Amino acid sequence: MLNMGLSEMLLIAVLAIVVVGPDRLPEMMRFLGRNYGKLRRASNELRRAFQLEVDRVDAESRSAEIQARRKALEARRKAAEKARSEAAAPEPRPPSAEGAEGTEETVGAPASSEAAGEKALADAVTRGEGA
Repeated sequence: MLNMGLSEMLLIAVLAIVVVGPDRLPEMMRFLGRNYGKLRRASNELRRAFQLEVDRVDAESRSAEIQARRKALEARRKAAEKARSEAAAPEPRPPSAEGAEGTEETVGAPASSEAAGEKALADAVTRGEGA
């Protein structure tokens, strides 16, 4: 306790008795004890207030980070949905003069449309991750 030995504590006690007097010493000790208790309560209250403020700021920063992540995720979802809808939309084909050529293009069109859709989806996901 404060690196004080028994001899130092006895010296302080003797000085307190001499300076204050034996009849006022108990009253002074009660006064000092009460004020020490008030000081500790005020110190604990201040510490608690600082801790609450730090926790509030931390919660606000976490909330802002979560909101930013949600916005980024929503942007990725919209890009993927747009890529899927573009891939699902039929591609306009020029009218052909010959029926045989048009048939071949029609047969080959869904495969190229699916490949284009997959490529668009992959591109959208790649752009979303980079954002």
